[in-house]
Amino acid sequence: MTKNKYQILADELADAILSKKLAANARLPSVRELMQQHQLSLATVTNALHTLEEKGLVEPRGKAGYFVKPPAKQEAVAPAAHTQADLQNMSANVLKWGPAEDLFPEQRWQSLLGSVIRRHPFLSTRHAQGYGHPRLRAELAKRSAENGCFLKEDELIVTQGATEALLLALRATSEAGSKVLVQAPVSVLYSRLLETFTLTPVTVHSSVDAPEFLAEVQAILEGEDPPKVFLLVANYHFPTGALMPLPVKRTLLRLAEKHGVTIIEDDVYGDLQHDGARPLTLKSFDLKGNVIYVNSCSKTLAPGLRIGWLAAGSWRERIEYLKSASASSVNELSQLVLAEFLAQGSHVPHLRKYRQQLKTRTGEYLSILRLVLGNTVKLADMPGGYSYWLPLPGKISAEEIQTQIRANWPLLEEADTPQIALVSNGVCVNTSIPLTDPLRQSLTAFCFYLRGFY
Repeated sequence: MTKNKYQILADELADAILSKKLAANARLPSVRELMQQHQLSLATVTNALHTLEEKGLVEPRGKAGYFVKPPAKQEAVAPAAHTQADLQNMSANVLKWGPAEDLFPEQRWQSLLGSVIRRHPFLSTRHAQGYGHPRLRAELAKRSAENGCFLKEDELIVTQGATEALLLALRATSEAGSKVLVQAPVSVLYSRLLETFTLTPVTVHSSVDAPEFLAEVQAILEGEDPPKVFLLVANYHFPTGALMPLPVKRTLLRLAEKHGVTIIEDDVYGDLQHDGARPLTLKSFDLKGNVIYVNSCSKTLAPGLRIGWLAAGSWRERIEYLKSASASSVNELSQLVLAEFLAQGSHVPHLRKYRQQLKTRTGEYLSILRLVLGNTVKLADMPGGYSYWLPLPGKISAEEIQTQIRANWPLLEEADTPQIALVSNGVCVNTSIPLTDPLRQSLTAFCFYLRGFY
């Protein structure tokens, strides 16, 4: 039987790896280089790399590309029991990952809370409405128009944070054992959501801002038994911070429509641009209801309110049923406080100030990273969000990183907001936290330690 072009390339690279011409941890030529060297298409090269990954011969390392995977015997180092516990604590830290508390208008929220209680003294005794308070849904619809995503009041469902919204979306669109397309690196939250429903992740390794992203997605969707759900963050993906370009959003939506794929768009970071206008969402271009849009106020307005919302698209009836069957509801007092905040336009000056503070603080962190690592690591710019993700070299283990974090980051256990976390094969730094002198010293020392491994 004649081999496909991607199989020929995969066999050629596999021979080089097995014959030690490409040593363990060696970087493979980039996708673009392989395309030029072998005169192959993007989809063919991507399929070949996926084949090698499935065979356990190579592994993707964030934006750094593909590397020869070390033999299992070099990796099988059993960590001490306390070290494993520390790594589990790091995962818990990621679930608490959020902007610094001083960025939120706490006094304003306290004032609004008192005002709403005075005007609605019996609110705490009333049963909350299933899909959300009409006033909040109306204000969320107005705000969506400000962001170029024209949602209708009656298509919005208020949830207990974005996590419940994602759970409802996955439950509505998937069955146990179904495949779900996700971005790499897969966050701890997404991994746990998929595990909850015993869903199988199919990973897109290309970043959403990479030239090969669409070709990789297309190759997966045109393969055997492709996923029918794509869970993704198009605007400032956590942890990489990648922003999907506008033309890619349009093309991805057409690709999803062609293959009958439902997109669950998690847009909780969409308001966190550092400059310019807010990026548009995939939902902004969705005319057929193929996108389930998810957002919340936890990253931008008030984490303590625990309010999220979703626009269900063509899945509205199914998600409304699941929401009513869950018997969960969002505190009505919190909903009215948020509605009042939005109705008064308080979010406009708050977000303007918030974004400027994020930009300033991020610049301070990047100046340290570039000063220490700039000659050894290519550091990407950060257009939005509050997390800077630094891919790690393959020769450093998670246990080593955790040990160094304990040694160089003495403030980690004392801080209310996680400052640094191990995410997939990289380290994520929370750039929203003010850089005090001790924190600056911790970051500098940690970067000097990392520099020796690149």
